[in-house]
Amino acid sequence: MVNKPKAVISMVLIALVLLTGCSAKAPSSSTASSESDADAGEANANSNANVAETPSEGAVTVTIWDNFTDEAPSKALDELITSFEEANPSISIKRTTLKNEDLRNTIKPALTSGKGPDIFNYDAGPGYLGVLAKSGLAMDLTQYVDTMGWSERFPAWVNERVTFDNKVYGIGNEIELIGVYYNKKIFEELGVEVPKTYEQFLEICKKAKEKGLVAVSFDDKDQWPAFHLESVFYTATAGKDKIREVLDKQASFDQPVFAEALDTFGQLIKDGYISPNPLSVSFDDGNKEFYAGKAAMRITGSWMVSEMVENMKDNVGFFIMPSVNPELPLSAPGGIGGAMVVSAKTKQPEATVKFLNFLFTRENAVHWYQNSKIPPLDIDVESLDASPLFKEVVKMVNTPAGLSYNIDVLMPQKVNNVTQNIMQELIAGKKTGSDVVKEKQKAFQEEIAAGNY
Repeated sequence: MVNKPKAVISMVLIALVLLTGCSAKAPSSSTASSESDADAGEANANSNANVAETPSEGAVTVTIWDNFTDEAPSKALDELITSFEEANPSISIKRTTLKNEDLRNTIKPALTSGKGPDIFNYDAGPGYLGVLAKSGLAMDLTQYVDTMGWSERFPAWVNERVTFDNKVYGIGNEIELIGVYYNKKIFEELGVEVPKTYEQFLEICKKAKEKGLVAVSFDDKDQWPAFHLESVFYTATAGKDKIREVLDKQASFDQPVFAEALDTFGQLIKDGYISPNPLSVSFDDGNKEFYAGKAAMRITGSWMVSEMVENMKDNVGFFIMPSVNPELPLSAPGGIGGAMVVSAKTKQPEATVKFLNFLFTRENAVHWYQNSKIPPLDIDVESLDASPLFKEVVKMVNTPAGLSYNIDVLMPQKVNNVTQNIMQELIAGKKTGSDVVKEKQKAFQEEIAAGNY
């Protein structure tokens, strides 16, 4: 899963889950807390913790932890839980929603202690799900690939992203990509069209600056947004094949082409094409800058489509960053935003796998699509009751060159910790691209040696 913004949930709820092994319960046997204020989140968690329903006699309870804090996907999951319980009255689903960072920090100790959930949403990379698989904390689901038709239902590359040592450990829950949102009215006023080359992209930046506008709205106070720019420029400059070689441990981040990619991003900053003082601007404020028409473009992920449309209506479009290296095919960083994984310690494996399978049937694909999620299931996009922008983004997932890699969701957390700090120094003009890739590779090698990748 990419490092997208997640609503804050009180750490009181996390402590409650770890101490009791139970999750809060709301209508439809689920809880989806999205309070941004800590006190409100604590009150909500404490209130919901006391209203859990008693399952019918003989029923089993399946607990799920997820990070669907945005309204649309949270609603989609709630409704699917309700449908599943109605069709399976002997199975009760209890849901807990956590901020992504909190989920990352708590899931391994929770699973190790035996107090974790039966099923959970987690990053699918080698540094996350791969570690759980190696530790014996994630259930081997390989037998279900054929018996439940997952090999035919999901694209091969999606199944590959959740496969470690030739065993399948989950279902990729969402396809994501990172691209460029643009203000249609501003483009019209500037007399420009969607760029087909990087030179045309730079010309748009120049014209926007001349008009007193921010060319590219960018912020990094929260530190994770720079991950996305890193992946975008690695893809546009080095290409997905070279990134793949690094991910396969056949090559290093520390090579000139990756340094060049970061220096290309850094040049946008030097030329004054991005938001002023980005290290002091939050992601939410960066969005507001774009929504208010103060910026021509904003680089972020497909998960922002519903919010973009809500705030800008039909005045927002989307394109894939043109390749800096003209010899590279057009490609966007992406992959699966995460995976639904079953705990190896679940006491009700049959009910849990049944629920997992239900969430991603072809019949339920439309439900996810219509709530701004792109599940790994093909349907007729034009038949969707969805915004034109969402349909446009869905089509871009299937670019001829295929998706590249959103690197941070594949890296171990310690590598990301190092990267987010050195990227801020790059943004501040204190480090070069060469400095960044050297330090990143050093951290990566250390985590490989430690068995964390």
